[in-house]
Amino acid sequence: MDLYTIFKFLHVAAAMAWIGGGVTLFAMGMFAASRKDEAEMMHVLGSVGFMANRWFVPASLATLVFGIAMATLGGLWGQAWVVLGLLGFAATFCTGHFVLRIKAMEAGALMGEDRVSEAAAVGRKLMQVAKFDYAMLFTVVALMVFKPAWTDFVTLGLAAAVLLAAGWFFLAGGLRRDETVPA
Repeated sequence: MDLYTIFKFLHVAAAMAWIGGGVTLFAMGMFAASRKDEAEMMHVLGSVGFMANRWFVPASLATLVFGIAMATLGGLWGQAWVVLGLLGFAATFCTGHFVLRIKAMEAGALMGEDRVSEAAAVGRKLMQVAKFDYAMLFTVVALMVFKPAWTDFVTLGLAAAVLLAAGWFFLAGGLRRDETVPA
């Protein structure tokens, strides 16, 4: 066993902790939203705010550090999947830290003031951003698995198409026209 393999394992384990924890909370929020259980959805959003600095930030930074070590040891810095993975990491880290965490804390504060309907509106908007964020995060995971080269136009094009479609559906409203999604 070499250092590259050790850092590869640590990178994947940290990514599992980061993504797995987030997917679990995301699923809990989606189930609460589908039941129109605003109190439960607000409880889940409170958990997101609580877990952000305690779990998601450390796990995502560990993923980054171990990935950087792995890319350095493997001489992978020019590879498309490494460069795009880092860009995707930066985008999803910033979305999580500067949008999702802040909005979850805002919803929690509104709940603390017993402004449930306003908190639920913030929560619904947060869930739309979270849907896009997870589409972006799973696209990064796909790039890590498929390892496209800069000349792999099909894989890179599919990744771009997924992100464009997710942005349109989840952020711009797409085909849905209701009170929870901006038109």
